[in-house]
Amino acid sequence: MSRLLEVSIDSRFKPPLLFYLGPFITMADRFSIAPMLIPIGVSLHVPFSAAAGAATWYFLAYGLMPPAYGALADRFGRVRVMRGALAGVAVADTISALSPNLTVLLVARFLTGGLACGVFPTALVYLGDRFPFAIRQQAVADLLVWVAIGTAAGTLGGGLVAHLWSWRVFFLIPAILAGMLAVALRDLPESLPARRPVNPFAQAVQVVTRPWALLLFGLAILEGAAMLGFITYLAPALEAHGQSAAVAGLVVAVYGVAVLAGTRAFRPVARRLPAPQILAGGAALLLAGFILVSLEQDVVTVLAASALAGGAYAFMHSTFQTWATDIVPEARGTAAGLFAMAVFTGAALATSTMAGYAGAHRFDLVFRVAAAVVVPVLVIGAIARWRYPQSGSPVAL
Repeated sequence: MSRLLEVSIDSRFKPPLLFYLGPFITMADRFSIAPMLIPIGVSLHVPFSAAAGAATWYFLAYGLMPPAYGALADRFGRVRVMRGALAGVAVADTISALSPNLTVLLVARFLTGGLACGVFPTALVYLGDRFPFAIRQQAVADLLVWVAIGTAAGTLGGGLVAHLWSWRVFFLIPAILAGMLAVALRDLPESLPARRPVNPFAQAVQVVTRPWALLLFGLAILEGAAMLGFITYLAPALEAHGQSAAVAGLVVAVYGVAVLAGTRAFRPVARRLPAPQILAGGAALLLAGFILVSLEQDVVTVLAASALAGGAYAFMHSTFQTWATDIVPEARGTAAGLFAMAVFTGAALATSTMAGYAGAHRFDLVFRVAAAVVVPVLVIGAIARWRYPQSGSPVAL
């Protein structure tokens, strides 16, 4: 095995703590919505299916905008894009908190999603610039620790704040933090060696003409539906069975704890297993979780499904994310942006198509469909990752 494969992450190249706070803030904002959907519906006097649009429109915007941020990041640099996106999140979250009706809230959440997607995908590109592919997933796993903490903080905090005060109060928290971080990141060193002229259309064509990229994006739509879309209905499923938003948020917060545990376990697992097996194992965890919660939606099953989904995020989703940073290295920002677009397009499709069934409390059907969507991700995803030219052997991290 080459010396490159034996290299671990050098602390000299590890980003400072402030770098990780951007994904933390945007993940807390994103995952807070699940336990707050029913309180939002009650507060604004609209049915659950209408309130679910707050998640759907966020995911849709998050899916539409990443290619634009990718092109901007390739042209102007990663740090500038992340700072601008964080400043925008501060404004959009403030509008969310002050929304007088559902229409304004939906517009605000659409804006928030379209701005927040400039943070985490760009952070992945930043790591892609700094670390070779053979050890990059370790760096991504370190980033996912903060994603996990943000996920847990969002689901737990959103449920508790909505139960004790109002869902409006929670949106002010990421608004304030995002605004402060946009200023604080001004000293973060840029990862792009030099700015260069970029034709966004040419960049996109360069990416979508690669067969491996098209296959990855197709898988990303299904993976996004399963990993991010259907998961949204775990907390509402508990609330529909009589649990409070606080309890639902607490139970689903196990998802974030499981992501954290999974990312900590990633290094020893990666020493023993190649990426295709890690991907397949993560997908199997998600499949088991959806099958379990499709049978019964109580505290025990939803807690177990949340934990299994968190493990899937740490192993399966991180493998897909790392893969996306390598698929077209010469247009890494655009490729990662298109990948994120595919993921969140899938998430938006899942939440929108299942909203009616969730509103009718047919959560058993929702999660059966989710399980069916995971199957091709597991089978085709594992085979494709195995056939990918850069698959290789387990990396000594």
